[in-house]
Amino acid sequence: MPGNRRAARVAVIGCLFAILTSMNVPTVAQAASQKEPVLRHSLLPAQVVLNQVPGNVPYVDGADNAKWPDIVSQSAVVMDMDTGTVVYGKNPLALHYPASITKIMTALLALKLGHLNDVLTASQNAVNQPPDKLYLEVGEQEELRPLLTAMLLDSANDVAVEIAEHYGGSVAHFAQMMNAEAKALGAQHTHFVNPSGLPNPDHTTTAYDMAVITRAAMQEPEFRTIVDTKYDNWQGRAWHARLVNLNRMLFTYPGAIGVKTGFTSVAHETLVVAARRGATTFLAVLMDCPTDAQIRADATALLNYAFAHYETQRVLPAHHVVGTVVGADGADPVATALPVLATVSLGAPMRVASKVGYAAPQAVTAADTRVGALHLVSSSGNAIGEVPLVVEKPYTPVPRPMVWPRNAAIAACVVVILTVLLYWRRKVVRRRRARAALVAKAQPWRAGWELAKRDGPR
Repeated sequence: MPGNRRAARVAVIGCLFAILTSMNVPTVAQAASQKEPVLRHSLLPAQVVLNQVPGNVPYVDGADNAKWPDIVSQSAVVMDMDTGTVVYGKNPLALHYPASITKIMTALLALKLGHLNDVLTASQNAVNQPPDKLYLEVGEQEELRPLLTAMLLDSANDVAVEIAEHYGGSVAHFAQMMNAEAKALGAQHTHFVNPSGLPNPDHTTTAYDMAVITRAAMQEPEFRTIVDTKYDNWQGRAWHARLVNLNRMLFTYPGAIGVKTGFTSVAHETLVVAARRGATTFLAVLMDCPTDAQIRADATALLNYAFAHYETQRVLPAHHVVGTVVGADGADPVATALPVLATVSLGAPMRVASKVGYAAPQAVTAADTRVGALHLVSSSGNAIGEVPLVVEKPYTPVPRPMVWPRNAAIAACVVVILTVLLYWRRKVVRRRRARAALVAKAQPWRAGWELAKRDGPR
């Protein structure tokens, strides 16, 4: 009986352990998945940037904010969108409520995680969101493309929640995904709690972080197309409308190409606007401004000053051939792996020299394998950066000449020398023996004396 009771207790404990373990596994797995970055690769372009001072905010070398126009907005950043270099900053790392410029990140994740023809279904939670919205009905289905257009032009809050629930499972989990992607991009001071930007004390970001996030989003062609769209037609179940982009800078500022406005009673006016003139694109982020008219005036003044004083210099393109390595298939080109850019004062481009250093691979390598570096030098002789150099095609080394004939010749010489030495030694031995025989024959006593000498005294 005692043995049976002990066996029963062991069985019960084992069952409980199995149940508890099975209950804990999904929780642990979910927690681990929430910590993983959303995107496996960054949307920010890989490049070498010169004339940039490293730091929490990568200012252009020689930046002087005092020379810029005074603005009312409490926080602002002007960034060269091609280089990521900041040419102006006012409280760039101060925390503010972003309002609906949050939807830039929401759209970025939707484009990375989904496809434009994905079909989304509106939930009760999405339908219950406050305006601005598309007045979706529960169960209403629509493809991602028109939903993104409506969200970015008309700032539809119901669409933002619909996207979050579709790609994140819930608003809370999608917010975690937003935060993970923000950190991966380098937006270290951002914390989102919803996909729309509706007021929440914990939903904050900075002007610099929003510039980083928007720069990444603008690498997506579809995002750029949507935020540069002035009008669109929405045909929903309950509501039909001609949507007009809320970003009035598209209509008033020459060269404007997007991107998004925002407003809540606690955030006040927020604005992200990009404009392109010639080969230069500037991105301005402004936060916490009292009125729409004032924030647009601030953005206009900042962009005008940026275009009047700075430009993007393309120092070297990617795939710029600097030499060749000789392979089995002939001369294979060696080229720069990344482009080299700089934000410089207007009309004063950098003078950059270079020193090439590379060597042919010793084994078969794939295309784009690094073989050296292009060292960049300023006009004063100071090192200012380097660019990886790669072979542009798969590379096979020239076959080395076979070494066995040479080794065989050396071996033959050694054999000949050893043979000669052995022959000479044998000849010497034979001569000695012949001489000893002659001596023994001519002088018999000498043989006995030699034998006694060899044997020693007895």
